[in-house]
Amino acid sequence: MKQSVKDKDIVLTGQYLGVVEEYLPDKQSTYIKDGEIYATKAGILTIDDNKRVISIKGHHEEDRKTVQTGDIVVGTVLFLRQYSVGIDFQTINNKIHFNSSYFGNIHVSQISHKYIEKISDAFQITDIVRFKVIGQKENEYILSTVGKDLGVIHADCSICGTPLDKVGLNKLRCSRCGNVESRVLASDYRNVNQNLRY
Repeated sequence: MKQSVKDKDIVLTGQYLGVVEEYLPDKQSTYIKDGEIYATKAGILTIDDNKRVISIKGHHEEDRKTVQTGDIVVGTVLFLRQYSVGIDFQTINNKIHFNSSYFGNIHVSQISHKYIEKISDAFQITDIVRFKVIGQKENEYILSTVGKDLGVIHADCSICGTPLDKVGLNKLRCSRCGNVESRVLASDYRNVNQNLRY
C-alpha cells in the first residue's frame, strides 16, 4: 500500500500523492498515471479540503522573477491607443523589478465593468496603475483593471503636474489649478499600503 500524504508535507518529483477519486490534480504541478496522482516537481503540498484540489508550491514561487497569469502588478501608463493602454511593469506581486522588460496592454473591454467611451477618461500617460495579468500573447501580457482593488493608484494633473485628489467615485481634482479629470480608480487611490521588497 502506498503512503498517503498530508497538507504541508514536503514532496519530491515523482512521489505518489493520491488517487483521482480522492483529489482533483493541479495541471501545473502534478500528473496522472493509471488513476494515481504524482508530483511533477518538489515543494510543499497544498490540499484544499473544500475543493478537493491537490497542488505543489515550490519555494521559488515567492521569489520568481517571471510574470504569470493571475499576478497582481503595478506599472506606469506609457501610451494610450484608441482601444488599449500600454503599460510597463514596476512591481510583480509586491516585488520591485528595476529596469523591467515586461510590457502589457489593457484592452478597452478590460478597463471597467462600466462602458468606457474614451480611453483618456480612464487613464493618462504617467498614471501608476495596479492591474491583474489575465493572459499572454507572444511577449506581451494581456491585463485587466476590472475589480475594486485594481485601477489607478496615483495620478498627476495633466496641466500642471500636481498630484490629483479624489473628489468622487472616478473623479479627481487638482488642488493647485482646479483642473478636474476622470480615471478608473483603485479603492486605495493615493493611500497605497504595500510592503514592497526587492
